[in-house]
Amino acid sequence: NGKFPFAREWLPTDDDWKELEMFLGMTQAQADNAGWRGGTNVGSKLAGRADLWNNGALENNTEFGINGFLALPGGYRSDYYGGYFYGIGKHAFFWSSADIDSYSAWKRNYHFKRYGFSVRCVRD
Repeated sequence: NGKFPFAREWLPTDDDWKELEMFLGMTQAQADNAGWRGGTNVGSKLAGRADLWNNGALENNTEFGINGFLALPGGYRSDYYGGYFYGIGKHAFFWSSADIDSYSAWKRNYHFKRYGFSVRCVRD
């Protein structure tokens, strides 16, 4: 679509993210739930570099970083007031390839495309 410096087909779909989450132990019902899904340790399994995280429960989990995904706590860039960063050291947000409309896209819940989230490219 010309807005991304990489091929859009390399972005994981929402179903790709759910498949990964279920592989790591979520139930189908948990994976189908949009938004924050506490109560699972999938976040700890996906995370990496404990020295960068400010969330003791996440990196102190015995399964921290066990699958090699190594998500980093980059937070996100907001579109307000020229852009500021939120959640660095605390959260990792990743886009999927799913559009909601011309203004919003899906990241396990929808958010405005103007926000800067991380991407994880995949290929078959």
